[in-house]
Amino acid sequence: MAQPSILVLEDDEIIRALMVDVLEDFGALVTSFPSADEGMIYLERADDPVDLIVSDIQMPGLLNGYDLSKVVAHRWPKVPVVLTSGNTKLAAQLGGSVRFLPKPWSTEHLIECVQTALTQQGLSMH
Repeated sequence: MAQPSILVLEDDEIIRALMVDVLEDFGALVTSFPSADEGMIYLERADDPVDLIVSDIQMPGLLNGYDLSKVVAHRWPKVPVVLTSGNTKLAAQLGGSVRFLPKPWSTEHLIECVQTALTQQGLSMH
């Protein structure tokens, strides 16, 4: 099985670095950016969008993670999105293809959430 490719969007540098480390240790190929805007540019340029997107909801820029998830659902309906936020009220507004990972998350919870999303796509990590 090829490495799943995961796009991580998180404006907090420490959390972003932790997410990247956890997911890389888990066998994923990770690309990360500090905003949904940059993530969107990356997705538009890539011929083959990623297998999964993990994004914070609240980030600086034009798009937040919620906006990005709506664009992804429309343009790349096969790509699952995991949204994270400390504000659990936001979870109620999410679409069906989006999973919510409340902050603060544990590395186990992050991996479990990512694994479930990938499994639904017929992909897996080791």
